Amino acid sequence: MPPNINDIYKSIFAEIDRAQHVMLCMHRKPDGDTAGSTLAMSHYLDSIGRSNTVFCIDALPHSLQFLPGYQKVTSDPHVWDPQHAAFDLVIVFDSGDLHYNGAEPYVSANRGHIRIVNIDHHITNTHFGDVNLVLPASSTCEIVHGLLESVHGLNREIATCLMTGLITDTGGFTNLATSASSIDTASHLLQKGVNLHSITKQTLQNRSVATLRLWGRALERLSTHSSGLITTVITQKDIAECGASDVAVEGVANFLNTLDHTGLAKGVLVLSESQYGVVKGSLRSTHPLIDVSKLATLFGGGGHKKAAGFSVAGHLFYENGQWQITPLTA
Repeated sequence: MPPNINDIYKSIFAEIDRAQHVMLCMHRKPDGDTAGSTLAMSHYLDSIGRSNTVFCIDALPHSLQFLPGYQKVTSDPHVWDPQHAAFDLVIVFDSGDLHYNGAEPYVSANRGHIRIVNIDHHITNTHFGDVNLVLPASSTCEIVHGLLESVHGLNREIATCLMTGLITDTGGFTNLATSASSIDTASHLLQKGVNLHSITKQTLQNRSVATLRLWGRALERLSTHSSGLITTVITQKDIAECGASDVAVEGVANFLNTLDHTGLAKGVLVLSESQYGVVKGSLRSTHPLIDVSKLATLFGGGGHKKAAGFSVAGHLFYENGQWQITPLTA
């Protein structure tokens, strides 16, 4: 019999009560959901006087630097040194595993004296925590809303952070992640004074010229396969020549997922070089019978039925009229 959600809530707050210092972790290449849920918890811990550090292996993108408390986020690995802060609890947000999170080496180095709380909404989550709050939901922010609301821990700052995750993971309440529960959560957050228009503008509507140039290259390379999969690629050279950033890549798969899927198109795959020697695959689908998380797991990734991803070692190259991935050893 699965544990009662209220018992999990109690276990998490018991871990917080025992902790001297809490390390809060976003996943690499932070998006609105991991940033919003992590910063929301940081604000709550501040409100109860619990020392905390907010860590992300990658810097917070400019589009999320409107979030209350964004200045707290650090990418400095020295914060994991016990001499820097005697942390004894790590809470990880929106990460299917610690490898995807990027903090695995730091957690492993300190595993002997820390506890781990894992809060996530990915169905492929490996339940790596000592306490796991892993639920099917529109976003991790929706889950954190339930957790903090159980102790009446919401305020306007926290609500703004949580609404950001709801908006970004549901595509402004338009994609298949949107549910009655997510709408109900959003309604509750609005009552806390959240500016929905401002968050939507910051996260979904602000596109730079460099980003649009990069998207143009992705659109030029669209290919439709007999399987019903639509693919495109983005290289590091594209990003450099367009003057864009890796963050600009993130919205391509979501945009392409708005294509008409009533015909042959059943899903979208965007392959991009996220860094030297790493090719990232972003999968999306609106087809009722397609579960892209199963495809992602074949390549060591994970995610949701309609949105998933993976990373493989290699480089993108064009040969014989098609794009391919070559291994690093080739």
